[in-house]
Amino acid sequence: MDQRFDWFPLIDSELLNELLLIVTTSINNQRNPKGQSKEQLLVVKQQEELIIKQLLSALYQSYFVIPIGTSQVSIPLSSGQYTNSGYSYRIVKRVYDVLSSLGWINIVRGSEAKGKVTRISAKDPLVSRFDEYGLKWLPQEPKSPELLVQLRHYKNPEGKTKKAKGKKIELPLPETDEVNQLRSSLYAYNQFLIQQCVALDLNDDQLNDVGKAMQKKANDEPWKNEEDDQYVSTLDFHRLQLRRIFSRGSMELGGRFYGGWWQSIPSLYRPHITINEYKTVEIDYSSMSLRILYSQRGIDVSPNEDLYDIGLDNWLGGDDPRRKPIKTYINAVLNDESGNYRLAKVKQELVGISHYQLHDLVLKRHKGIADLLSSGVGLQTQYIDSQIAELVMQRMMEEEVLVLPIHDSFIVRKGYQADLADCMQEAFTKLTGAIGSVDIEGSRSSQHFGMQKETLAELNIDPSYGIYKGEEVFKEIFERQSSIMNKYLLSWRSYT
Repeated sequence: MDQRFDWFPLIDSELLNELLLIVTTSINNQRNPKGQSKEQLLVVKQQEELIIKQLLSALYQSYFVIPIGTSQVSIPLSSGQYTNSGYSYRIVKRVYDVLSSLGWINIVRGSEAKGKVTRISAKDPLVSRFDEYGLKWLPQEPKSPELLVQLRHYKNPEGKTKKAKGKKIELPLPETDEVNQLRSSLYAYNQFLIQQCVALDLNDDQLNDVGKAMQKKANDEPWKNEEDDQYVSTLDFHRLQLRRIFSRGSMELGGRFYGGWWQSIPSLYRPHITINEYKTVEIDYSSMSLRILYSQRGIDVSPNEDLYDIGLDNWLGGDDPRRKPIKTYINAVLNDESGNYRLAKVKQELVGISHYQLHDLVLKRHKGIADLLSSGVGLQTQYIDSQIAELVMQRMMEEEVLVLPIHDSFIVRKGYQADLADCMQEAFTKLTGAIGSVDIEGSRSSQHFGMQKETLAELNIDPSYGIYKGEEVFKEIFERQSSIMNKYLLSWRSYT
């Protein structure tokens, strides 16, 4: 999913400052200052510098996505697209024209009248400068608080029922103390986050495999929730800062956190995530949405009860291969107002029963909340889990421990998992009045890249450690020293 140029964070680097000087010099050589006072000219130059920095930041970051060079930057070339953006269309167009005249950008022209935005990407000699500089961890400016909380709704298509989904639009936020508090809280978290180095302990080939898997996931995902911001098709390590998105025109629907690159990679690869070069663990709430619904009905559920056990024969508990598709089905149904959702054929075959049998067993297993399961209640439970997530993120940040949210789970540096688990339990109880249940997913060595948890268990392997033969040690050291991730980590160390 290509991003608009002003959605990329502003980054600071000596390379971009050098390029900025070239662009500003070119603009100044073409400038006709007639009719402008010194004060007016100064304001224009300041706006130009900001837009140049923004476009160069976007081109640099979009080039260094993985797979490298597979992303573009969208740049609207219609004045109407800049009404509430804080940018002047005339200045954006001026900078765009100079980048084009310098021969720095590839251009795929869009048709604004048809809603297709122009897209740009870096080309030589800009690409050569980027390659020479390399992918680096770079300081980011925190995004403005006004950009961090969004309220969305569907623009209803003409002639359609109220439930029909049209184009997604952004609505103005109510200017209340509550909204300002949400902005302030997330701004503080983002400030804390962008000082950290969130990376992957993988070699270059493995990174490319992750990027390709992300492309496949974004293209093939059979079910998308209310917000599709998690379906990002490339790996971008600069994509850190979060925003909070509410849905259906209500500040009490949705509200989850989106925008971090770690949220978009397939779960198989998340055990390779590192924070400040330390291995991490992931802790998730078990059957969180169901437990929230039970708590609202005042029905006590044991934290040890498996809510995805619907009574299938020979059930193996948490290790049962049928559990994951059943979980997928239940969570999808919670967001499915139409009743049309079906498991993908391969997942249906794994469960081993028909769609109607599966649906009946789910309703029978959860008869206490059966009336809620196909009512579209998912956005209501998401609002509660987003409140829980905010509380967990704040509490851990107060202890100077970074946690990375993935809706109903969190990633934390190894060694802090007990603190995080306690914090998660306390937050769940505070917001629901019930006792939650959490599961811990351990870290993983690059030697076990792509291995399912079941495979590691069968081989009796501790996933936190690699097993090396003597001759492999030197190869591993050499590959790490020259790898993309090692250079990225070295650049982070230079700032700490």
